[in-house]
Amino acid sequence: MSNPKVSIIIAVYNTERYLRKCIESVLSQDYDNIELMLVDDGSTDGSSAIMDEYVERFPDRIIKITKPNGGQASARNLALQKITGEYLTFMDSDDYIEADYIKRLATAASDHDCDMVCSGQYKVSEDGRIIDTISYKVTDGRSFQRRLNIAGKLYRTSYVRKWNISFPEGKLYEDNSFNLLAFFLSSKIWFLDYQGYNQVVHEGSTTAKLIDHKKLPFENWEYCIRTVKENAVEGVDMELFDFTVMSFFTYFLIIRNRKREYLPNEDRQNSMDNAYAISDQFERMTCEFFGGLKKNRYLKLTSGDGNPLKQKLGVRVFYSYASKKKLRKLVKMLYRF
Repeated sequence: MSNPKVSIIIAVYNTERYLRKCIESVLSQDYDNIELMLVDDGSTDGSSAIMDEYVERFPDRIIKITKPNGGQASARNLALQKITGEYLTFMDSDDYIEADYIKRLATAASDHDCDMVCSGQYKVSEDGRIIDTISYKVTDGRSFQRRLNIAGKLYRTSYVRKWNISFPEGKLYEDNSFNLLAFFLSSKIWFLDYQGYNQVVHEGSTTAKLIDHKKLPFENWEYCIRTVKENAVEGVDMELFDFTVMSFFTYFLIIRNRKREYLPNEDRQNSMDNAYAISDQFERMTCEFFGGLKKNRYLKLTSGDGNPLKQKLGVRVFYSYASKKKLRKLVKMLYRF
């Protein structure tokens, strides 16, 4: 299929300041076989009226669903049941995409018969200034890097439905669950050395807020680990899966929970009890599922797989403490800074 239909899912909750730019970026795509599904998750500001305006103007291109507030995960899951595209992608309602974004990803998916296409992204300020560029080291459509957020990714709808890949509801950082499964239940994944997704960094976004361990989907992350390991799909690199999970645990505990990236940290107060609660869960899963990580080839500092040296070193340190059930000791040392 050379021109597959793409469903774009956007969960919306009180983002009237950013929503028009988000929607306009979809309408400006140089790819016309698009279904835009807006899910109003009980917005109380002007977001609903903005969506209504666009639905009235573009009734053949935009669908609006209204539901009581239940969180971004529930909004996305509802949309997953209703979309009609051969492929799907997600956007946050405060982000925007470049005009060739959908065409680049959909063309790659069609040309290479992929279950998933992955590309990079830009982290941008509210005035459009590029703060950081997130890219993949790609060779012939392959990469040994994995990033677990929704930015820059396209999925085959039938693949998502076959494995019932969804978002854990009532929790935060639900993207990670979705992509832990999506990346490792198929070997038909294509990577692009391209950045067309712009993630706007601002106060109020999920990644800007303090993390409460009670809102993290530990049980679902464990479910994802079990699902991938128990199915062991042919052609899927299980060593890369192990390294990806350990990288995620390391980054989340040492970077994401300890400080804010791209935004000031003067008023951020770290709760040691919260950090210990997270570390206890990560330590438990590490000991249960990843006992042989020391032999993992992606931990070799000279493997040339494209993963940064500091990432490998971080995972080595994390795993050394976690596997010995001393992760709290590492947390106590690092959270002083």
